[in-house]
Amino acid sequence: MKFLEKQFSTIASDKYEPQSLKDLRSSAFNQFKEIGFPKKSWEAWRFTAVENVEKNSFRLSNEADLPEDLFKSEDGLSIPTLLFLNGHYQPDESNIPAGIKVNTLVDSYNEDAKLFNNGYDAGTNPFVILNTAMMNSGLHIRISENTESHPPLRFLYLTTKLSEPIMNHPRLVVDVADNTQATIVEEYRGISPISYWNNALTMIRAGNNSNLHHVRIQNEAPAASHLSATFYQIPTDGSIHGSYFSLGSALHRHDVNVILSGEGADITINGLCLAKESQHVDHNIIMDHSSEHVTSRMLFKYILADKSTGVFNGRAIVRQDAQKIDSNQTNNNLLLGKNALMNSNPQLEIYADDVRCTHGSTTGQISEDALFYLRSRGLDPVSAKALLINGFANEVVDDINNEEVRDYTRRLLESWLSGVTYG
Repeated sequence: MKFLEKQFSTIASDKYEPQSLKDLRSSAFNQFKEIGFPKKSWEAWRFTAVENVEKNSFRLSNEADLPEDLFKSEDGLSIPTLLFLNGHYQPDESNIPAGIKVNTLVDSYNEDAKLFNNGYDAGTNPFVILNTAMMNSGLHIRISENTESHPPLRFLYLTTKLSEPIMNHPRLVVDVADNTQATIVEEYRGISPISYWNNALTMIRAGNNSNLHHVRIQNEAPAASHLSATFYQIPTDGSIHGSYFSLGSALHRHDVNVILSGEGADITINGLCLAKESQHVDHNIIMDHSSEHVTSRMLFKYILADKSTGVFNGRAIVRQDAQKIDSNQTNNNLLLGKNALMNSNPQLEIYADDVRCTHGSTTGQISEDALFYLRSRGLDPVSAKALLINGFANEVVDDINNEEVRDYTRRLLESWLSGVTYG
């Protein structure tokens, strides 16, 4: 806690922020100090430990952390990209398509203070509260109706060439106009042997009759800790399709809160989580069905190798007056090592009587019968295993709507599999 108190003092002294924002930060930091870091006794955190974050001494990134040679994207994903380098937005290295309005979050706060939270109540989530207190980079994105003919927009958070452990608390606020279709890619990538911590918050408010595809890629460095939260607010006839892909960082925790607030609101979230060695990946998802005639689908697949561990908590809440609900959640897990461990806990909390809600979970290893069948057709053991794993994973990858982004994600999957399968 001491390192956070020291770093908060540098944020609190910012002379360019309005006093009301400083007061909001101070209130949030005092709330965080009262709550503290998560403990194993907390139900939502009983399988995920954050001691490595708590005991480390991260400092906030500053301009001195910017590499002399700015990163140039050569990853084969040639879509408009807004670049954040070691926590700092790089407007000169970013490409903003027509129909997209970009403001710093401080500018949007001066315009309307409510935009800082965009309708999201952090509750007692300590890391969301800490993000409010420590936010050191933030953008507010408005997506207008004029974006339909444009390619996906990527937000790339790159951490590289560090000299000491740093932390960043980025906040991304996205407002989608009514009757709008768009695709955004939110990617976190790390290239550093030095540990760092990203504590990210993304808030997306869909428009009426809008359709947003949100692809989220977490590919941090092996020594990194990635703690994040995503909030979706979906009004009447709004639709969000989320595709999550996680394969980096030593510690990964992602809290997702969805409010289906208008009749006809719809959400699909698919996730593919890859972990090896001693990595830990945790998703905690709450679907709040607060209006009639809304639908939700959730499919998460974990592939765990070596001594890695995974956690899935999926909770569907159906409010008392929210009739005619259709909700489904599925969690399927593949263990590649005898020491890999998965904790799965799908939940239904239903207060209405005219609903269709299902959930299910499976955990197991590669089928010996399927492996024998492929080998009997001439495949060697390694190729047969790789083929089965690809078949398991591609259900999530194939559901990404943009071909270029889908191919990019598949290359990440194949690269990961090559290290595990042949390692």
